[in-house]
Amino acid sequence: MQKILVQGKCAYFLFFVALITVAFAEDNKSGIIINGDNVEFLADSKDFTARGNVEVFYKGARLTCDSLVVNTETKNGIAQGHVRLDDSGGIIEGEKLEYNFDEKKGTLLDGNFRATPYFGKAERVDKVNDSEFKAIRGYFTTCNLNNPHWRMKSRKIRVFPEDKILTKDDTVFIGGMPIAYLPQYNHSLKDPIMHVQFIPGKNKKIGYYMLSAWRYNFTD
Repeated sequence: MQKILVQGKCAYFLFFVALITVAFAEDNKSGIIINGDNVEFLADSKDFTARGNVEVFYKGARLTCDSLVVNTETKNGIAQGHVRLDDSGGIIEGEKLEYNFDEKKGTLLDGNFRATPYFGKAERVDKVNDSEFKAIRGYFTTCNLNNPHWRMKSRKIRVFPEDKILTKDDTVFIGGMPIAYLPQYNHSLKDPIMHVQFIPGKNKKIGYYMLSAWRYNFTD
């Protein structure tokens, strides 16, 4: 087995490296950069392996993790440990990500996601393409606390960052208490005002109260 080992804080792999010209050689305008404490290239399997403070840049995406294996021909990779993928399609975080760097598709298990103004968590997050990801059996909220003040639990959450969010089979929670069921919920991320609003309060006449509002966009 032929193996190239590079140790150090940063190891840079670009198209012009003669020993590994197969790596992403189809795209002459873009290169992949892999940084890590320990980076190896296995010539027989055409795999990169990286461990320790791993950081990858490719086609505008930034991936960080504890360990990574990526094949230079298929461009399929497996990242594990403190995984964070940040690109134009939003931010997803978790412990294990199977990802294709060229197609920007992948699956994250037990993951967190962000798409302004929402935060969320799901059993599985599927990166469909550069402009969409799906969260399966999870929730989303605008509260960034570990135990959010409110959340909307959904069977499927489709997020189009900077565009819209579409959900199905939703249960709205205030704290740990379910207060409403919605068959679906659609919200444009270009609209700064939430369609569903709850405002708690207290006064001397009626005591504690919860104001609610629902906005609906009528078509022409």
